[in-house]
Amino acid sequence: MEEVKRESLTFLTIFSAIAGIMGFAMLMVGVWASISHASWKWFWLIGGLVLYVFHLIEATCFDKTSKYLSWILTEKAFQQHISTLQRAEPQIKWAIQNWHYEEKKTKDKNGKERTERKRVNTHYAESFYDIQGFLDETLSPLQMLAMFHLLYDAQDEHESLLSPQRSPRWSKPSRSLFLLCEMPLDYRPVDQEEELRMKRLQEEFYRKNTCDTNQEKSEVNLIRCDYQSHVMVILKEGTDNSDERPWWMHFRVYVLATFFLLSLPYRCIFFRECQKITWEVLKHISHRPITLWTAPPQHRRALRRDFASQAYRAVRAELDEGGAGASTPGLASTGAFAGPTSLTVERVETEADVASGVPWYWKNRDLSQGFDEKINLSPGDCQKVQELLDQTFQHKGTRDRKDRLPSRLLVSQVIRMEHSRLWQRFERKKKDLAARVGRPPLISELPGSGAVKTALELPAFAAGPELPAFLKEITRELNEAFLFHGSSPGGALGIGENGFDISRAGSSTGSMFGAGAYLAEASSKSDEYATEDPSGLFGGKLALLLCRTLLGNVFYITESNLRRIQEALETHSFDSILGDREAAIGTYREFVVWDEAQIYPEYVVIYQRHFE
Repeated sequence: MEEVKRESLTFLTIFSAIAGIMGFAMLMVGVWASISHASWKWFWLIGGLVLYVFHLIEATCFDKTSKYLSWILTEKAFQQHISTLQRAEPQIKWAIQNWHYEEKKTKDKNGKERTERKRVNTHYAESFYDIQGFLDETLSPLQMLAMFHLLYDAQDEHESLLSPQRSPRWSKPSRSLFLLCEMPLDYRPVDQEEELRMKRLQEEFYRKNTCDTNQEKSEVNLIRCDYQSHVMVILKEGTDNSDERPWWMHFRVYVLATFFLLSLPYRCIFFRECQKITWEVLKHISHRPITLWTAPPQHRRALRRDFASQAYRAVRAELDEGGAGASTPGLASTGAFAGPTSLTVERVETEADVASGVPWYWKNRDLSQGFDEKINLSPGDCQKVQELLDQTFQHKGTRDRKDRLPSRLLVSQVIRMEHSRLWQRFERKKKDLAARVGRPPLISELPGSGAVKTALELPAFAAGPELPAFLKEITRELNEAFLFHGSSPGGALGIGENGFDISRAGSSTGSMFGAGAYLAEASSKSDEYATEDPSGLFGGKLALLLCRTLLGNVFYITESNLRRIQEALETHSFDSILGDREAAIGTYREFVVWDEAQIYPEYVVIYQRHFE
């Protein structure tokens, strides 16, 4: 999927509109000539009718506007449509049409001989490539639809990221987003061997079926399902109804506007009111079943740098790739002290006070209703989050930082993720941890630099700026804390929609503290793994997730010792790992969690790096 933009008028569209106006004018002249009994009336009548009918046919049958208005889907239907496309089998058809010119001599009524040159089609053949296995990497709609809902929220409450013009009065009902999706089929051979085989078979097919002086060769990508190249999606908060659009945004109104020669202004208004994206259906193909593939696809999204590929792999491949601040950032190991020598921890005989229900400041309160909403924070609350990033920012980098160290992280937008299913899972985990006998040692009681740096009780925050009130709403007895996780805007929204997928984490090889989700208390540390969306709604911006994290009983260590970490995990006594490289070499502390239920991604912070 490419960057978000506006649909544009084509040359054919403008030519058709001009032809329609000229045709109508010629018809009027022809009518006047008929009334005047002029001999040249038929020229104007026939010529005008041809141009006018050409305009009607082009606008209502071939123009992109007619395609969009003929295939309108709700948000839910669009997700089902994408799911169908992802499962559908691909086809590649080759076709060849042979033809030649024949000259035929004729005589007109005056006996003058004329030579006509006419095309004659001869042999036609087609063939399908023998696809036996395919792997689909079409972008899921969840992340992008979430972005469009955020765009709506930003327009409604504060400033929009795209600063679109306000909708005109005839665009009622408002509070809707209209998305135009152009959906090309993109099929790629799984490897170079497959690519060479496909090219060889194609050349053999064309060679065997070449039997005339001229040929027209074609290669067409097809798919075994009900496929449309242009789709319009209606996004509207609180409903899933394709009729939730302005009265004029219907096909019959467009036909009426075309009939009265108003199709050009109609299309201008229509394209201005809609966003357009290119949503490619990407499939990797082979003549062998997928079970026999020996390597991942050569053109897989993990290797591509376009916007769609980055959005696709932001969540799904995040843990596998170790990118976007995902799960297993590699750190330099030094000869620092080795940490604790015992794998057992004494618990304090105190019960944790676990509150039930959602946080008091949430908009959605009733968990029984089921909700999944994204709330933009007010400018005042965004400023408080800015202060939190400033307070936890440290002017030091590690070898994980790919770019130079910024001087500050500037917040653009903060979104609270209110998700009933993820919250209920988080709440159940919290109650399970609280049901244990006694509480674990607090982070502040462990060796090192004390409490988590996002804790409001730290002396540095006592006389400092006002920080977000939600930092107080934690269960300290279970080592609950707000921690950062670096990602891209698309990846952060995907995690907020579906939660962390730690089951996709690879082995602990190549990671300092084992496999799991890595989080940090310092915004500057998580910024090392954040990546930009190169284009689209959040083009040029990065993202941090600010997550509620249940650390529970923490295994403390200061250097990479995977054997000791594995031994600690096998005791089933620990819920997380604290890798304290700050105590060892003066860099940062990192927290590793391997149960996604212990993390609730509550806030997505969209920001930019500032360099002095």
